[in-house]
Amino acid sequence: MARFGIAARLALILIAALVAAQLLMLAAYVVERRRATEETRFAPLVAQITALTMLLDKVPHGERDLVLRAAAGVGFSPRVTDGRPAISQSFILRPVRTRLTELLGGRPDRFIALALLGTPDHEAEPGEQLNQLAGARLHVVVELNDGTYLDLYCGGEITVRLLGLPVGMLAGILGFLVALAALVAVRRETRPLSDLADAVEHFGTRLEPKPVPERGAPDVRLVIRSVNAMQARIADLVRTRSLVLGAISHDLRTYLTRLKLRMELLPPSTQTAKATADLDDMQALVDDALSFARASFAGASDETVDLSLLARTEHDIRLAQGATVTLTGAGTPHVVQGSPGSLARVMANLVGNALAYGGRADIALSQTAKEVTLTIEDRGPGIPADERGNVFEPFYRLEPSRNRESGGAGLGLTIVAQIVEAHKGRIVIGDRPGGGARIAVILPRGEG
Repeated sequence: MARFGIAARLALILIAALVAAQLLMLAAYVVERRRATEETRFAPLVAQITALTMLLDKVPHGERDLVLRAAAGVGFSPRVTDGRPAISQSFILRPVRTRLTELLGGRPDRFIALALLGTPDHEAEPGEQLNQLAGARLHVVVELNDGTYLDLYCGGEITVRLLGLPVGMLAGILGFLVALAALVAVRRETRPLSDLADAVEHFGTRLEPKPVPERGAPDVRLVIRSVNAMQARIADLVRTRSLVLGAISHDLRTYLTRLKLRMELLPPSTQTAKATADLDDMQALVDDALSFARASFAGASDETVDLSLLARTEHDIRLAQGATVTLTGAGTPHVVQGSPGSLARVMANLVGNALAYGGRADIALSQTAKEVTLTIEDRGPGIPADERGNVFEPFYRLEPSRNRESGGAGLGLTIVAQIVEAHKGRIVIGDRPGGGARIAVILPRGEG
């Protein structure tokens, strides 16, 4: 069986909603036109009964018949009897009886009773439920001042005539329900697109395929199938790239190690020293490239990580190397969710940059109810405001302070940005008071 596309489905939903609303309005119009000939359409039923009772109390006995004939109409049949008609007060009509008593005033002991006689199929049975209002007849008995009784029967739309509710209000309520149902149907059709957007966002940060169930219209299913296949292909490409870079890095390290050994066997000279320095730069470049490849594919895990512990470890390592490093705010746990190795790499890269370009690194930790902030400051020339968006690009270096002679291959901050993004965090670059750069890594606070 052929399936409608999403455009056709949305169009059919809207058309169906409009048709349903028009049918409801047409039904309301027909009901109103049917009631247009009724004498009582300009006043609620309770007010009409009250007015008729007061009029019968005032006119002479000889003119009551004329009043009754004037008040009679379709669905409204009044008469006056000498004896009290048999009637059983309906429980659900007690508020109406109370209202009639208030409107008539005068004698508090006046006999007033109202009863529903049930649906046309059960006229002899009194109605005691609200759902019996539709199609039921109303029997009303009111005692007059002279001891006689007004005995009347009302038919037709009792709900409208008794409570004074317009039919248009009911049509409006039903129209609202139809619109709500249409919104639910539209949401059901667009839900696969929302799931697809979530999967694409997840894949963009973690590069981990998140297949989306194929459902909905055929064209939506086709898009979902294509995106699922694209996720798998991109993940395979990145995984293959990491494997290739890993293999190349391993082989290059072997050749670099051989070259270093051979350089050590050569007599010391200026050229030998320069060649050794080049080999060291090549080794650093290979290591950075491999870390960049791993960081671009590795996502954040769900482990509980205490940044205070990582900061103390990094601080102790740098001090042992003779670097100038300070640490504040690490006396209490600062817990986040993620990968300990990746977050340690973030801290090492930022501290290494601060030491390389500023000669000193000041590490600080702080937290709020929802976030943990790692701040690292240096004493270098700082990062110009117009360059702060570029320093995370691969192999980008600031001139003249941050070049190959003073730093690495230009991948340190790129790796940091990838890891932080995978952990759903953000990086803010600012100026340190007194000179230098301030880099703040803000991560969602974890449970622990």
